[in-house]
Amino acid sequence: MPPSGYTSHMKIVLIGSPVLRKKAKPIRKMTSELVHLAESMEELMKPLGVGLAAPQVGLNQAFFIYDVGEGLHLVANPQILERKGSESAEEGCLSVPGVYAPIDRATEITLSYLDHTGKRRIHKFVDFEARVIQHEFDHLQGTLFVDRITDPSTITVLEGSPVAAALNQAIEGQGPQL
Repeated sequence: MPPSGYTSHMKIVLIGSPVLRKKAKPIRKMTSELVHLAESMEELMKPLGVGLAAPQVGLNQAFFIYDVGEGLHLVANPQILERKGSESAEEGCLSVPGVYAPIDRATEITLSYLDHTGKRRIHKFVDFEARVIQHEFDHLQGTLFVDRITDPSTITVLEGSPVAAALNQAIEGQGPQL
């Protein structure tokens, strides 16, 4: 668990931070502290995002939150059991602000995970919700959406993006892996 008072200093870490490239460690037990931490992360996630993984706030722990309009969900120790279909759609990321690109993802997934009560669940997710879960799952594997870009010419970088220069160097092969 994070140190006491962590939630008051919590912030989103940006591409280039080593924690974003590590495989997250499994949650041993769902606790009220973890649920509170997840609820605190929601403030950072909204209004710009629909999902936020623990590594994005500097924690090497295997959980994420998301809300696709039906309320906040906490997902811990997820495993994707099955993927079906494929669709390309534009994605962005709170840890890669101002950068967007089309990413291929499965349109249907079967996920095994611990919910906010600590109960193991197996559930099918489709379409946008499946996309969000796959994006956040990638964070727990040390993968960013920019790693899945197949055509650099499709990247949109908004003016003023704090990560634009570093991302361009990485894409051109002149900089470090971010």
